[in-house]
Amino acid sequence: MPKAYQDKRKAMLASIKEQYTGDPLEGPLRVEVNVKGEGRADGDNIVGALFDCANGVLWKDDRISIIPQLEVRWTKAPKAESLWIIRIYQLVE
Repeated sequence: MPKAYQDKRKAMLASIKEQYTGDPLEGPLRVEVNVKGEGRADGDNIVGALFDCANGVLWKDDRISIIPQLEVRWTKAPKAESLWIIRIYQLVE
């Protein structure tokens, strides 16, 4: 992986750990990701980077049996206004 990508993942992980201090959730979970930004990346890469960073921190594992529902929304915004909003819901079995 390129160094710039690795640096962004490290920053994302640090932000996740700063904002969430609980134990990893077990599932089943619904994850909603609302991204506002420039739109210069592929959607699957954005979600993949988030899931790789959050695995073992926000949830125990990112297998489909743990996260059977995923919704991703993107809205164009200037880089200075970029943000991510992540909502996680425990599903009732």
